[in-house]
Amino acid sequence: MASDAILRSYGDVSAREDVVLNAIEILTAREVQIFNLLGKTVAINTIHAYLTDTLRTAASGAVEEAADYTNLVNSTPSRNTNIVQITAFPFRVSRTQQDIVHYQGEDEKQRQTTKALMDFGNSVEFDLIRSTLVSGVSGTAPKMSGIIEATSKATNHTSHTSTTALVASILDGLLRKQYDSSNGLMATELYVGSSLRVTIDTFAQKSNVVVNAALTNLVKTVSSYTTAFGTLNLNTHRYVQQSTDATGRMLAIRPDKLKIAFLKKPYVDVDLARSGDYDARAVVGKLTLEVHNKDSHFYADGFVTT
Repeated sequence: MASDAILRSYGDVSAREDVVLNAIEILTAREVQIFNLLGKTVAINTIHAYLTDTLRTAASGAVEEAADYTNLVNSTPSRNTNIVQITAFPFRVSRTQQDIVHYQGEDEKQRQTTKALMDFGNSVEFDLIRSTLVSGVSGTAPKMSGIIEATSKATNHTSHTSTTALVASILDGLLRKQYDSSNGLMATELYVGSSLRVTIDTFAQKSNVVVNAALTNLVKTVSSYTTAFGTLNLNTHRYVQQSTDATGRMLAIRPDKLKIAFLKKPYVDVDLARSGDYDARAVVGKLTLEVHNKDSHFYADGFVTT
């Protein structure tokens, strides 16, 4: 205590806290860009099926004059499937908690519902990218095959050694390989984590910029990458590359060849039983991923992240 015995404000626990209405900041990052980008369709069963077909390998179709036709072998569509995943975020809020007046100035049950909806969006985005197939039999939670797994083929899934540094020629090679292996419908969106995004921004060749005395902004980033085989829009994504991943990863997609199929669109389930002085709710949705052309996407990992 100060020697002059003056009563000071700091340390007075009876003082009212300096908190204003709506002053609660959500600190967790939100990531729903791919979920919002992809088209939506309907599933009617827990095993969702869709079809793809192919043309004959291009070759000469010339025939002899007046000769009988030689019948060619036809093909029928191939059936592709994915598992419908049930995603749920249940929670309970006591009625006493709802009776209390809070600084945020809103009903706490409604605020927790809003948070659960955000959690649902983050979770679905994560699974759309990284989920691996689980059948759901024997009481296990069913999981859909996410984009990285569901689009994977020997021709579009590349793993480099863990000492490989990403350079422009690697990205050029991936695009050329995709063109050679696909029907020409190239990926249009490239998703990388923060470390590889910084690396891409340092690629030397950029469009010419005229520098003059009036220039006030120093631009060090690029928003797209163009080669003879197409243009990729560059996007930074938190779930493509995470701190737990041993190496850098990149995912390129063509959104019109991917769709989200809903067996049940996201909703707030309020019809939950309770046995005490609380209200129970859950945010629930049932969905899966459709991949209509695996060759329109590519994935690569094994890059140095430092």
